[in-house]
Amino acid sequence: MEWISQLRADLEAWFGRLSQRERVLVSLAAVCVALFFVFLVVLKVQRGISAREARIDQKTQDLAQVGKLAQGYRQVQAERAALEARLKGPPVQLMSYVAQAGQRLGIDVNDLRPSQASAAANDKVTEDTVEVSLPKLNVSKLGQLLQELERGPGIVKVRRLALRTRNDDPNAVDATLLVATYQLKG
Repeated sequence: MEWISQLRADLEAWFGRLSQRERVLVSLAAVCVALFFVFLVVLKVQRGISAREARIDQKTQDLAQVGKLAQGYRQVQAERAALEARLKGPPVQLMSYVAQAGQRLGIDVNDLRPSQASAAANDKVTEDTVEVSLPKLNVSKLGQLLQELERGPGIVKVRRLALRTRNDDPNAVDATLLVATYQLKG
């Protein structure tokens, strides 16, 4: 503490030996140095504030992203639960279901061939398929039949669709469908 008092006394003595003009110049220089240090401190504080604001903005964006992902996850979970509920429902008698769907639309569905039931990849779901041949069918009627089949009870999907054009009627096609239904085992 004593050395600070000694330094202050030496500076006052040095400053006292200066002429009036030199005192003004030294005072101005001291004010400029002080302002420069204040400027540096303010600049450092401003950069720190800007960096914190940028981190806050980034974290806000991250939280918004997490919220969107959580909402998407809840939606997928709800869809999964609905799908599992449909899988647990009563089994669909596929051949009669396809025939009835065709009758409702006025389509003759006579050529039905059941395929072997197979297990899906996870061995918890069984798949029953029926191959349906529909000769000389209007394309709009085919579209209605496809929609009708997939809107039904349980899970019914058209897995394969093969179309062949007809030479005798350009507005008609021969269609072969592979229709599948799925059910949980046990």
